Amino acid sequence: MRLFTGAILTAICLLGLSGCATNPYGVGRFGTVVLDAGHGGIDRGARAVDGSLEKQYTLDTAKRIERGLQARGYRVIMTRKGDYFVPLPTRASVSNRQSGAVFVSVHYNWSRRRNASGVETYHFNSRSYPLAANIQNEVRRVTPTPDRGVKRARFHVLRNNTRPAALVELGFLSSPQELRLIKSSGYRQKLADAVVRGIVKSSR
Repeated sequence: MRLFTGAILTAICLLGLSGCATNPYGVGRFGTVVLDAGHGGIDRGARAVDGSLEKQYTLDTAKRIERGLQARGYRVIMTRKGDYFVPLPTRASVSNRQSGAVFVSVHYNWSRRRNASGVETYHFNSRSYPLAANIQNEVRRVTPTPDRGVKRARFHVLRNNTRPAALVELGFLSSPQELRLIKSSGYRQKLADAVVRGIVKSSR
């Protein structure tokens, strides 16, 4: 794979050819990470099968990622630091105001199908694909749940972002089995550490 330029490799990965997620590469040097804890305040996100809310898990996980990145010398900007509502355009604009930065939005998933499970990471364009691929590759290594892969999506915080941007879904709150994992502080720390490694590997 090293024979290809970054642009050609990105094109190959966007075509969905195998091997891309297991061969991550970088988006260029950056020193700032904008961390977006999904939902918050009146926007509670998904409701887990036990009644707990996505917004509490995303904030907890984002704070763990923040600590991990700061320990490695990165400047971290949180779009929210508590349980309050932040509009989607504001989240994207926080990222767009930064130079030498990437944007990572943290979420947990939900489905009407109780057997739906696994982790997946989204991007909007080829510039953001490496960040998403590196995060997905690291997260899938630490979870026993299925690898749902790297996908393209038009989420507001991705398509309106001028920085490399990824949105990671760290598991299904609608799955009783997966929720038992997510409710474990140790498991959420494993997920956070994996996201940190994916972000760090992208700074190349």
